[in-house]
Amino acid sequence: MKTVFGIVLLITGLGLLGHGGYMQGKAWLAQRLIEQAWQVALTTPDQQVRPWFYADSYVTAQLNWPSQKQTLTLLAGASGRNLAFAPSHFLPSGELGSDRGVLIAGHNDTHFAFLQKVKVGEQFSLQTQDGLIEQYQVRGIDVIHQSQHDFLATTGLYLLTCYPFNSLASGTELRLLVSASKLSSAKGTSDKTSSLTSITSS
Repeated sequence: MKTVFGIVLLITGLGLLGHGGYMQGKAWLAQRLIEQAWQVALTTPDQQVRPWFYADSYVTAQLNWPSQKQTLTLLAGASGRNLAFAPSHFLPSGELGSDRGVLIAGHNDTHFAFLQKVKVGEQFSLQTQDGLIEQYQVRGIDVIHQSQHDFLATTGLYLLTCYPFNSLASGTELRLLVSASKLSSAKGTSDKTSSLTSITSS
């Protein structure tokens, strides 16, 4: 009886281990495909480049944050499915690079985990598919309720994720909002040759 029980435990353990390895492998592959799609998108600015053939979204920009050692490619549409793979542009907000309030959402336990370390005054850049690189500076960091969206009426780039970080409970009602102001814009060339309730639940 003990032998049978031991075999069952072994099989169960191997199954869980295999499933975990599969999920990690899937996540790793998704990141490689998203990055490859971004390189293609930079050479075809008028096309919507999907990271894989059945994807219901496309790559749209790349966030580069040197002080946090983060380079993140963004997807269009902050749906739950897209957020599982990458930070995503909330389409009802302003267009990327526009003078309206632009919102980018991400999960606080993966791509946007670094936001808990961000300080006011830090600078980062956002490159859009047309090659334009915009420089931003963090002007504010706030904790807001998930129902708040009036900040989008103010010009700026906003990064949103669930709060608090490392919470044992999922689906909290609080969000961390990082607000940034545009400093400058320039056409990039090097990257071309080298390589609000539901949208942030984690």
